[in-house]
Amino acid sequence: MKTSYSSLLVMLALLLPALLIGLGERPLYKIQEVRIAETAREMVVSGDWLVPRYNGELRLQKPPLPYWLTAASYRLFGVNETATRLPAVLFGLLSAFLLTLWSMPRLGARAATNAGLVLVVSFIGLRYFRSGEADAILLFFIAAACFVGYDLLERGGEARRRMLFGLLLGLGFLSKGPAALAIPLLTLLSWSLLQRRGAGVRQFLQNCFSLPGLAVLFLVAFGWYAWLLATLPDAAQYFIGRQVDETFVSGTHAKPLWWYPQHFFEFFAPWGILLLPAGWWAHRQRGQGSLPPVIRFAWLWLAVVFVLLSFTVNKQMQYALLFAPPLSLILGHYLAEAGGGFVRFNRILFWLFCVAALAAMGYLVFKNKSAALEFLPWLALLALPLVSYRLLNTRVLSFPVLLVAVVSAALYLYGEANLSKEPHKTAAKTLAAQLPGPEVPLYQDRPNDAKPGDGAISFYAGRVIPPVAAKDLPALLEQRGEIWLITEQPPALEGIDVELVTSVDELNLCRLRRKP
Repeated sequence: MKTSYSSLLVMLALLLPALLIGLGERPLYKIQEVRIAETAREMVVSGDWLVPRYNGELRLQKPPLPYWLTAASYRLFGVNETATRLPAVLFGLLSAFLLTLWSMPRLGARAATNAGLVLVVSFIGLRYFRSGEADAILLFFIAAACFVGYDLLERGGEARRRMLFGLLLGLGFLSKGPAALAIPLLTLLSWSLLQRRGAGVRQFLQNCFSLPGLAVLFLVAFGWYAWLLATLPDAAQYFIGRQVDETFVSGTHAKPLWWYPQHFFEFFAPWGILLLPAGWWAHRQRGQGSLPPVIRFAWLWLAVVFVLLSFTVNKQMQYALLFAPPLSLILGHYLAEAGGGFVRFNRILFWLFCVAALAAMGYLVFKNKSAALEFLPWLALLALPLVSYRLLNTRVLSFPVLLVAVVSAALYLYGEANLSKEPHKTAAKTLAAQLPGPEVPLYQDRPNDAKPGDGAISFYAGRVIPPVAAKDLPALLEQRGEIWLITEQPPALEGIDVELVTSVDELNLCRLRRKP
């Protein structure tokens, strides 16, 4: 099947505004985004790209690739919110077009473009493809490894393709750890076993791996860790061990087994509810022998992700993004091929969603007219894909799917623009503009020994503001005589005079002196 360039242009006309509008307007306040932003900033300032630091303290429990990519973005575009989020935007676009171009010859142009839109223009897609976190990077390498591995299993491949498979696995691991190995390898092994039964394991190993490919995988995935263990053995073992404990054992974000199904429709709105009719339709198609192999592979992939995430102690929204590639393939194909009552059901849902979304936007505009007037010109850019659709006269892209995607993007962007102005989200940026100069000894309160402080304050101040525990303040004042402290709760310590200089929401800037 030939590539439909007109449908790709319409996709691009939607995805670029959806991912770029207001990208730098939202302040940094989400903890995972702040950690990457400040760690990358300290890399650029110090020139040390091998040993990540956050608020001046070692941060070794996460792989370094997201820090490196963000630091590179800072080098090109300066240290700001937009540059923090550009790597996620780039990998979101790469994921969408990789998914579309890979599935186009296998499922047809309409199903492929549907899948690309579903991947990005959902609540969870826009949430993480517009955020300076590691999840968009991880998702790209997992999806790419699954696609390359599928082709290797189906047709075999030359040594270079097997090296590419190893490289993708290694870069995925360097993005966010073990999930980048577990999901592709278990999915591909399971697929090989289903296709070839007893010979599945041998076929999987022979087709997907080679000695050079394994060498690339181990060098890329574990080379930095090997260097770290050789250079900072005690620190590396402590931080890596702590991360393993937090992810798989201690349950700092522990949730019940059914947590992902409970939030599935919410995370993947407006498309998630279609998984129910898509599952029923796929079951009927499979019984008739007309379900494409790629869609059977996608259902298996979805099941592997569900099992792995459900039995991991910690469950968070960003992990659910890993469902997105197989879900997009399934729904893209369903929306393109299902007929009869399924089409009528889809249309009813789509129109109900569009009416509800436009009503919600109307309410937000009525509630805050001044903000609406500022933002509506930007939202007008989302008319570009609809205009492009008409001008290019493309018959490939589904207009109802495109319309729902445009309305979804508009609702998300307008809601984000309003919600990001809440005082607790802008507090660090506002307070940083009022801080004293670098000659003043400035610290921030450390709530407990495990917390490295608020990196957003350091990011916006443009310098490391080290955290200090309340119990260490007397000794620090003995040494310094006077310090300034950023804290949510001004300390009450005997023999110490605390002057409240300014407050922004819950953050207080205090000057501390020893009483004479």
